[in-house]
Amino acid sequence: MKPVTKILLTDDNGIKFFGEGPCRLLRCVEKTGSLRAAANEMEMAYSKASKLLKQAETNLGFPLTRRSVGGKDGGGSVLTREGKRWLQQYEAYRDACVNANHALYRQFFPKTGCVIMASGLGKRFGGNKLMADFRGKPMIQLALDATEGLFDRRVVVTRHESVAALCREQNVEVILHGLPNRNDTIRLGLEALGDVDCCLFCPGDQPLLRKRTVELMLENWNRVQNQIFRPCFDDIQGSPVLFPRWAFPELRALPEGKGGGYVIRNHPNAVSTIQVSTSFELADADTPEMLETLKGLCHD
Repeated sequence: MKPVTKILLTDDNGIKFFGEGPCRLLRCVEKTGSLRAAANEMEMAYSKASKLLKQAETNLGFPLTRRSVGGKDGGGSVLTREGKRWLQQYEAYRDACVNANHALYRQFFPKTGCVIMASGLGKRFGGNKLMADFRGKPMIQLALDATEGLFDRRVVVTRHESVAALCREQNVEVILHGLPNRNDTIRLGLEALGDVDCCLFCPGDQPLLRKRTVELMLENWNRVQNQIFRPCFDDIQGSPVLFPRWAFPELRALPEGKGGGYVIRNHPNAVSTIQVSTSFELADADTPEMLETLKGLCHD
């Protein structure tokens, strides 16, 4: 889905006299030096081309073209000074309308993206924690469940073939890579999402994250689209983090080994928080002991 902007100018009776057709015709006259050649290039009858220009000139009150005499081809047509000025004004107005409509479209119909961060090696855990069992599910599945159906685009970025295979089984887009750093995961995720207006970076090892928390982050971002949103418990801020489009260039250019916190520290006044009911919702299962603790606190 995309917006389409058509600019039509009418007289006081609502009869169209200028739009993209006459505009293109005038540009073709400028290029070819001939109304007839311009009509041929546009696959338009010469009589129709002549009628379009006469109708526009009648409404505008000045000539758009004039006959040129002589030359090796025996003459043709050129734009008048008024015609050139009018064409520049119309195209500037048309382009401004297109840009304004595009901006409004992005405001009312934003495209949302989600990157599930699943590239950790689990050194403290002693292996690939993302596939560790959490009450009958691989832990990465909890991140998939918490973000399911909420975003226009969603991608899992991982270094683990087992995680990639699980995602493929569920038709979840996945990027399997061998790069070492957090900034690599963020960059790869943004590149895969393409043209989105915000992006949630969701850890794959935060099993008590509620889907409702993600929904609240999106709902608040839709109201204030220039803010960074993250959950917090009391004064402790955590993940996931929802970044607006303006932060993407900084996220793509993160220093080696840095994550989204680097951008947040650069823009502390742009951060808004969503309160959660327990600190364990923000907890990472970094060790087997923490995983067992979170299992005992699991909630719907």
